[in-house]
Amino acid sequence: MASLLTAGLLGLLLVLVLLLLASRFGRARQPGEPPLDKGFIPWLGHALEFGRDAAKFMTDMRKKHGDIYTVQAAGKFVTVLLDPHSYEAVLWESRSKLDFGQYARILMDRMFEVKLPDYDPNAEKVMMRMTLQNKNLPTLTKAMFFNLRTILLSDPDRASQQWKEEGLFHLSYSTMFRAGFLTLYGNEGKDYEDSRNQAKDLAFSLEIYTEFYKLDRLLMKAARSILSAAEKKEINSLRKHLWKLLSVKRLDCRANRSVWLDSYKQHLVDLGVDENMQTRAMLLQLWSTQSNAGPAVFWLLLFLLKYPSAMAAVQGEMEGIFRSRRQKIGQMHGISQEILDCTPIFDSALNEMLRLTAAPFITREVLQDMCLRLADGREYSLRKGDRLCLFPFISPQMDPEIYEEPEKFRYDRFLNSDGTEKTDFYKGGKSLKYYSMPWGAGINVCIGKFLAVNSIKQCVFLLLSYFDLELKDPKAAIPAFDKERYGFGMLQPEKDVIIRYKLKAQ
Repeated sequence: MASLLTAGLLGLLLVLVLLLLASRFGRARQPGEPPLDKGFIPWLGHALEFGRDAAKFMTDMRKKHGDIYTVQAAGKFVTVLLDPHSYEAVLWESRSKLDFGQYARILMDRMFEVKLPDYDPNAEKVMMRMTLQNKNLPTLTKAMFFNLRTILLSDPDRASQQWKEEGLFHLSYSTMFRAGFLTLYGNEGKDYEDSRNQAKDLAFSLEIYTEFYKLDRLLMKAARSILSAAEKKEINSLRKHLWKLLSVKRLDCRANRSVWLDSYKQHLVDLGVDENMQTRAMLLQLWSTQSNAGPAVFWLLLFLLKYPSAMAAVQGEMEGIFRSRRQKIGQMHGISQEILDCTPIFDSALNEMLRLTAAPFITREVLQDMCLRLADGREYSLRKGDRLCLFPFISPQMDPEIYEEPEKFRYDRFLNSDGTEKTDFYKGGKSLKYYSMPWGAGINVCIGKFLAVNSIKQCVFLLLSYFDLELKDPKAAIPAFDKERYGFGMLQPEKDVIIRYKLKAQ
């Protein structure tokens, strides 16, 4: 009995301490500020729900508070804005008020132990944009074509006319990652067609991918600082191994290095970054450039395999384009930009896949107390030190007011009846400028978008042209998302999907 009383008193004391902390360190909503939801646990707030399933948590908060609200999560106050008509006010706001750099620096350190002096992501993007676009895009696209062919067709275990079973996610991710790595970071030798160079490229890119994939399994926890002791030991070991493989001295010896790689290295030198930190930054950039394209190919191929009408439409368009030009993809030494730009059906299917599976957060740090004016005239005060977050996956991409049955894949959703691209989507009777945002928008739009789209198209074209593919179990449901990935780009599946494939008789 005495022990029960003691336990009860201790429990009561704990509650009183928590209440005291909440009143002492709590934050009250001030007039003009968004609705505030601090949760029941001081300091921690809603961090657990946020990390467990950000999409569900934000949707639930939206139902409770409306399309703008502030929540507490691990000591940070985050204002979530889910009105797509008002995104413009955030995306183009002055960097003196809303800044992306602070949060980017936190993630760089947590995930890759990278610290760069005077790091300015916006200035860096402006400087690097030309290396991935305009006159450099055709060279990169052609290199990607040759590297994709090496990965897909030079491996005798993969390029066989015997049926082979493999996970579609593994096939897609490894193919795009390895080819993308070779395209940006260079080859073993200058001649793409040399069989000895191809064998070395196959081996080295596979080693990089194998280690990176293990690292990728832990990066989301690293970003949220929730690694266990054993996981911290593992991620440190993986990073050290990859730093050896990606040392700047080793990269300097590679052939066919991209202009992007040499320009980025020079940028680091200009910042005064030592060789050790340059190598760490190369791993960071490997993740930034290669972590999304593979999952995108996976989801697109999965949707095409699950919906025969979509597959028939995409294949019909692809075959018609090559037939009209009297070309066979097996005889080509690259796919021209003209061909890549002439695929409205494919583009619609790609945009629909991205609408369903691209889920990045668009975040800004609030650098000064400011007023945020929404599209409907409402005004809200934001506090210095808070974080502002847009989540386009919820709104606009999965909004049933904008998209009928938004959870379903419709390959022609972004096509008009005359075959042109559909861009008119509405919410509240008003046309939307931002109706899908897989690449971000505004100042921080993805500078590698055009290369990524070209690479995804080439990979799918090559796979559908050279291989017969089919689902091992056509009736199996499409896998759920790995909810840990919300906020970091393309979503990944909770489990892989097994397919059968073999080389077509040419």
